[in-house]
Amino acid sequence: MTQAERRTLIAGGNLCTLDGVPRSWATNWPLHLIVAGTALLGLVISPGPLTALLVSFWLAAYAATHWAVVLRSLPGAGTVSTIVLGGIAVALLGVSNVGLHLFAAFMLMWVLHSTYRAGLAATLLLAGGVVLVLLPRGLESGAAGVAVALATGLGSALFSVLMATWIWQIETLSHERRELAEELADSVQSLERTRSALLVLEHQRGVDEEAGRLAAEIHDTLAQSFTSITMLSQAARHTSGSDGAGGVGGTDSTPVPLLAQIEEISREGLAESRALIARTQAPLDLGAALNRLAADLEQRTGVRTTVDSSGWSSVATRTEVVLLRTLQEALRNIERHAGAGSVRIRLTREEGDALLEVSDDGAGFDVDLPTAGYGLVGTRSRLEAEGGVLHLVSSRGAGTTLRAVLPVTATTPEVPDAEPDAE
Repeated sequence: MTQAERRTLIAGGNLCTLDGVPRSWATNWPLHLIVAGTALLGLVISPGPLTALLVSFWLAAYAATHWAVVLRSLPGAGTVSTIVLGGIAVALLGVSNVGLHLFAAFMLMWVLHSTYRAGLAATLLLAGGVVLVLLPRGLESGAAGVAVALATGLGSALFSVLMATWIWQIETLSHERRELAEELADSVQSLERTRSALLVLEHQRGVDEEAGRLAAEIHDTLAQSFTSITMLSQAARHTSGSDGAGGVGGTDSTPVPLLAQIEEISREGLAESRALIARTQAPLDLGAALNRLAADLEQRTGVRTTVDSSGWSSVATRTEVVLLRTLQEALRNIERHAGAGSVRIRLTREEGDALLEVSDDGAGFDVDLPTAGYGLVGTRSRLEAEGGVLHLVSSRGAGTTLRAVLPVTATTPEVPDAEPDAE
């Protein structure tokens, strides 16, 4: 933006407004009042037909200037208007000997030009005209009169230049701040767009992670169950065929132990599928979800399970989903491998972190040895992806304690979670 384009206060008449307000005769109305008021007041102080005629010309010329410069933006209108108005102002001073209208005239020298240099030149020319009008009268009074004439013209010009310079600087600073505010607004919008894009990517990452986790769980659970059912069914068919003595084997000749194994594995597969489906449900409350999981474990296995969530307060949905997945994996491992008699679950917040602790009195295991399956590996990866950490304390015959710590921040964005929720 050029220096001329920064002018809106003292050059508001000839430049396009930045706020898009349409121009009209009401534009620059304070300037209208100054021009008309000073001219009419001078006519009251020094009445006369010639003065009245020049005041009429002054007002008509100003109205024509507003039409040409403000309303129509005609090329060269500012320069022509400066010459016409300056000439009338000097003539009116010579006839009336009252210079009230010069206050408006010096202001117009700046308003009608879009550059500082042009405004300065017009002001000096008007000051020269004022001196030429007053100087002959000053010569009649001697040196003192000459001094008064020079002081009036040059003093008016100096005051006009100082005021215009001050206003010009204020306008420049105002527009610089406005430009900075607009740049800041653009930056904020850009950041918002970037943030939205990141949320979309984060959501997609969650979808991909959940798909991989479910694939691994299906491989470790349902796929294994179906494979066992297939193998047992084949064994039962072969056994039935060999026992049928030339007849067609029927269900009556199928060994009961094989049928019992098939039924047991089928039940396990059904339970696993229900558990996977349950993980696609979103929890309304994490504490309530923990109580439901604990009650379900106790009902199915008889393991005494207690939950302490008295120190918990709600956090971002994504954080709660990660904690819930961690608990689900811990309870599944306890049910399958621990042989525990009791389980304790504690959910709380400590120093800005969410803490989930699951302890059992089961068989335990050696945490330094690799484990089969994807469960603990996936749980650790999920926590670490969110900035958390998983601690395992266990030894054979001494039970296991799982401790998941996840940072909680007030600015954690809540996005539609691709990792569905609990039972």
